[in-house]
Amino acid sequence: MKKYFALALLFYFSESRAQDKKTDSLLQLITREANVRNKSVLLNQLSFHLRTKDFQKSLSYANQAFDLAKQANDFSEQGRARLYMGIEFYYMGIYDEAIANYLAALKIYEQIHDKEGMSSVLNELGTFHNKQGDLEKAQKSFEQALALAQETKDSSLIGNSLNNLGIVYEKRKDFKAAMEYYKNSAVIKEALNDLNGVSYNYDNMGTLQAQLGNFKEAADYLNRVITIRKKINDRAGYAIALNNLGEMYLMKKDFIAAKKYFNMALKLTYEINYKDLRGYIFSLLSDISKTEGDHQKSYLYLAQSYQVKDSLLNEQKSKQILELQTKYETEKKENQIVLLTQQNEIKDIHIRQNTLAIAGLVIFISGLIAFGRLWQTRTRLKQQAELESARAELRQEQLQAVIASQEEERKRFAADLHDGLGQIISALRLGLSKEKVESSTITYSLSLLNDMNVEIRNIAFNLMPQVLMKEGLHEALKELAQRISQSGKVTIEVQTYNLHPAMDSVHRIALYRICQEWINNAMKYSGCTKIMVQAVQHPDELVLTLEDDGNGFDQNLLMHSKGNGWKNINSRLSLIHGTIEIDSVIGRKGTVAILTVPV
Repeated sequence: MKKYFALALLFYFSESRAQDKKTDSLLQLITREANVRNKSVLLNQLSFHLRTKDFQKSLSYANQAFDLAKQANDFSEQGRARLYMGIEFYYMGIYDEAIANYLAALKIYEQIHDKEGMSSVLNELGTFHNKQGDLEKAQKSFEQALALAQETKDSSLIGNSLNNLGIVYEKRKDFKAAMEYYKNSAVIKEALNDLNGVSYNYDNMGTLQAQLGNFKEAADYLNRVITIRKKINDRAGYAIALNNLGEMYLMKKDFIAAKKYFNMALKLTYEINYKDLRGYIFSLLSDISKTEGDHQKSYLYLAQSYQVKDSLLNEQKSKQILELQTKYETEKKENQIVLLTQQNEIKDIHIRQNTLAIAGLVIFISGLIAFGRLWQTRTRLKQQAELESARAELRQEQLQAVIASQEEERKRFAADLHDGLGQIISALRLGLSKEKVESSTITYSLSLLNDMNVEIRNIAFNLMPQVLMKEGLHEALKELAQRISQSGKVTIEVQTYNLHPAMDSVHRIALYRICQEWINNAMKYSGCTKIMVQAVQHPDELVLTLEDDGNGFDQNLLMHSKGNGWKNINSRLSLIHGTIEIDSVIGRKGTVAILTVPV
């Protein structure tokens, strides 16, 4: 039996913010608190409280907590904020940001030797590896988390690690070991009166019993889960439990009961906007309809399933995320090697100090250092001269690109005025030059004036969108996407997170023009049908991602392109000190461009 999101953390959705007394209470305390360190603690508590209710707000509060903890030099709260940020990015499906924040939190906790914090992060990393299908790394992370929790005697963390290890053993088909881990975790959670934790234990035991064909025991466990999650108002968990019960009946070939629970779960996913589970349930309903011989309904369910799935997450992104952790582990080993090397060098110095040859050695080393510095200085001066020459050549190319771009813009502007407004004005003059102007002519003239107004608005938008200067980058990109999407050939989706409302005009215009240029090129050359534009602002940088489903291209040809488009993008990036990374291969669908701009 498949298990959907069995490793998810606590997943609550509040009915109404007005009913959330704890949120209001924490907000009042934060407003009154003057101490920076205490304020960061309260913000972390608020982020944790909202972690499954409002992802964006939880992420924002964790960001604020991290900044304040950094001011207060409080490493413990910095690690906690990083962990919460990772969890929110994980929920939102932004996995590269999630893994980066997990590793940052782990590094902080290691520096201050906080074993409980390290255990919490390792559980999250294990969950991530399990989701990616890497059971070896998942088991290793969970075992490390369990060992640390046992050292600190933290019952809650011990229970979490045992439950997670049970999931790994269940995937390995070692059902006996998996059930033992689940039961040991449940004993701990029951002793702590952790209803939500116990519900996850029962959920795992129920799905495991169903796989073994013990449907009566499975139904008993799963009904307990439903009772608990209704009691604690965990609507997402309630939906998952209903789905799991439906899957159990599906295994029994009781399609009527299965569809009943799937439809109950499906209704909840619409109420709480739980898209991932919704797509999964549609696929199961499609399988049932196919088995029953209703191929039309099966097709409709399958189409709905594909609609809600995230089509932009691909295998390449997962590899990039795992490379981040490999890099972190490599850096950790290198630091240990450097530390050992330094210790050996200190011992060597002490030995050399006890020998008579120390003076000659010092003279030799001094001469070698002097020669090395001379050579280094000469090399640096040569590199600086080459760099200045390259910069001058680049500035010349950029200037030519800007001039060419301006000339093209003027030609286009002149053509728009001549072909658009010029023809409309001629038609208007011809209609009004008659001696007797009829009412139909007046109506026609008014329609021409309306066309002139639309044409002027379009020309003004292409020159400089007013929404960009008045309402900011997000609204300008949304309007650009809407105008292009109206053609029906390409669909553009725009997502932004935490964009600063006071972003200066230089950055706004540069980022907007870069997006505009990249989108035009993608539409012109890649044959794409969908483009995703995503902007995420962090405390120190802004990351802009442009992704399409078109044909890939040779990056070397782009880097050495003589076209004005690529030069204009580089010129604007230089203006705002940004960098760009491109992932595209000939013969493969999908291209990703990631721009990083310091703020």
